[in-house]
Amino acid sequence: MSSMSLAIHRLEPQSARGRARLTKILEAATELFLKVGYEQASIDAILVQSGGSKSTLYAYFPTKQDLFRSVIDNVVDNNDVGTALDTSVNARLVLAEFAVSRQRIVLSPRHRAVLGLVIAERERFPDLAAIYWERGPQKSQRLLATYLEALKHREILAIDDAEEAAEFFIGMLFQRWYKQLLYVSLPLPSEAALRARAERVVARFWAAYRRGPH
Repeated sequence: MSSMSLAIHRLEPQSARGRARLTKILEAATELFLKVGYEQASIDAILVQSGGSKSTLYAYFPTKQDLFRSVIDNVVDNNDVGTALDTSVNARLVLAEFAVSRQRIVLSPRHRAVLGLVIAERERFPDLAAIYWERGPQKSQRLLATYLEALKHREILAIDDAEEAAEFFIGMLFQRWYKQLLYVSLPLPSEAALRARAERVVARFWAAYRRGPH
């Protein structure tokens, strides 16, 4: 499945000064949208924070909706889900590092703010919610499934369905903390706690799927 994209049409600055102005506007809009939400983030407040002018902002973003779409597009594009996992390295180490990296991103305050905003505005911007899902959770799970399929072909793991195995792995990793974070405000777990959970999940996953006698 190819990645979904937003239909965003805006004037692109040709000069370094123009690009810097656009960056400041997007940074200010991102901060305010994530902090107070779509409705409460006014164009005037964004201009005050960015130091820009209305004529400049509207040259790039004719409407507030256009600005919001660009903000979410940028945030999701910068949500690094990683590249292909290295099959030449010890598989348990690769899985553990993948698990730690995903936890750092998904449980971070910024990511939680983005998710909350996308959920809050999914009726007004249903395409944004779909794109977040496609470029974030789905992309990450497909990356893992592709890696697990490679381990299956190398006869390292006994997997019938790599997509299902990836779903089990990610489900074990996030079930407890993610459910809590959806309902209550908790600090990001410590690096030691993230790594300990990653290693426990990998151990249980390995015991379930490793090829050969258990």
